[in-house]
Amino acid sequence: MLNALLFAAAGTIEWGTVVLVGVIVGLVCAVGAIVGVILSYKRKNRSPIYPLDKFTDLDLREKTDRYLYTRTTTRQLNNNKK
Repeated sequence: MLNALLFAAAGTIEWGTVVLVGVIVGLVCAVGAIVGVILSYKRKNRSPIYPLDKFTDLDLREKTDRYLYTRTTTRQLNNNKK
């Protein structure tokens, strides 16, 4: 591309041609990148459901809240549906 700019500055190639070639090269690169991303997502293997119970150990029985400098409110929710 630098050579094209040098030729355009020397008057060998018109500036409009340099701009047109630059726009075309840019569009080709953009389309190539988009197609590459789309194809890479289509190629991803869909694995079966991850066994969370087997590989995780989560204990949420602690009832201490640790909010610093935060005002919180609580509300009892009624489970009775009318």
